[in-house]
Amino acid sequence: MPKRQDAKPPYRCAAALLGALALATPAQADQPLVDSLAQALGRDSQVTVHLRSYYFDRLNPGDVTNAATALGGWLGYQSGWIADRVRFGVVGYTSQKLWGPLDKDGTLLLMPGQESYSVIGQSWATLKLFDEQLLTGGRFEVFQPEISPTDNRMTPITYSGGNLAGRLGNVHYYAAYLNATKPRNSENFINFVQAAGVTSSLSEPLYLLGLRSPGDQLWRWQLSSYYVPNVLSSTYADTSYLLPLANEYRLRLGAQAMLQYGVGQAVLTGPDFSTWSGGLRADLSRGPATATFAYQQTGRGGDYQAPYSGWAGYTYMIVKSFNLAGMKAWLLSGQYEFDAQGLPGLAVNAAVVYGYDAINPANGSPQPDWTEYDLTLDYRFSDARWPEWLRPFWIRGRAAYVDMRSAGDIQDYRIILNYEWRF
Repeated sequence: MPKRQDAKPPYRCAAALLGALALATPAQADQPLVDSLAQALGRDSQVTVHLRSYYFDRLNPGDVTNAATALGGWLGYQSGWIADRVRFGVVGYTSQKLWGPLDKDGTLLLMPGQESYSVIGQSWATLKLFDEQLLTGGRFEVFQPEISPTDNRMTPITYSGGNLAGRLGNVHYYAAYLNATKPRNSENFINFVQAAGVTSSLSEPLYLLGLRSPGDQLWRWQLSSYYVPNVLSSTYADTSYLLPLANEYRLRLGAQAMLQYGVGQAVLTGPDFSTWSGGLRADLSRGPATATFAYQQTGRGGDYQAPYSGWAGYTYMIVKSFNLAGMKAWLLSGQYEFDAQGLPGLAVNAAVVYGYDAINPANGSPQPDWTEYDLTLDYRFSDARWPEWLRPFWIRGRAAYVDMRSAGDIQDYRIILNYEWRF
């Protein structure tokens, strides 16, 4: 079995960055430094308490059920800037079983065997370099298209290592060396070979680079690429442009492209693996209503792999991703917010995706078509008419039905409650 990733390196990295304060801060009187430290650890700091309850019930083909209810969330602390050079943070996560029969395992709300878990998922320190460039070490979240928290269960995916982020001119950049990751339903950090589901003596890191434009522009773009030796290389790019139209309509047109292939021993896919995926998207909105139309296609060389977070394609749905080899997929969705009807905080989203022409990449044989129907209802108690203590409360209900023709059907139901304090 692969050796479990040692937890010490992230803490050593965080401690080293905190220790760098003495070198990074110009010589100054003791009292100003004490005042800065007191302010950063007190008035400028932030404590987050996020409570989450999650009910999950999925009926799979063959009358196999995954079901559980869990209660948990996270408790986090983030300091202010100490001497305008260093800040640090820590977040503890937990998911405790309220209900979870052993014969209904597999929801990803709990560890295998329907076991509860708790973990320090984040513990980091950041050093501010020149011109707002930030160097971070420890355990932290990553927000890139193919490496992300994927926070759709009880707790998010987090990563350990180091990253450098900032802005050069009009381009935001993010570069990282990651030595381990904590899956959503785990209390252990593991290397990226094990995280890909491969049983091997190999232990490999992940190298990541991301570039993007500022998010407030009419034209947006981003590029992100990661590399795991002996496993996989994957590159993602997208762009979109906002077109203001008459009568307050707005149209955002987008396109995305992805390419990945096996590298070295390619223990996940085999050394001959290579595939791609691309999509086109249009979002037409007016006031509280948005309609989305998208097309996605994946190359015939293999299923598009997403071993470390959720898939970044336009057709990433509640249950399926529609990223099988050769698959073509059409998406139609609509969203509406009910503020004008006197129900601020209520929103509904409905979507349908039809996928076809998928093949088995090993022999080229055709696979069944898929159709997924999704419905999401959100209610946030954010309106000023609610008491202030109730406004962080958010209720989400989700339902999905997947028709996989001869392969069978899937029914998926979820109820998620969130409540967050920040002080």
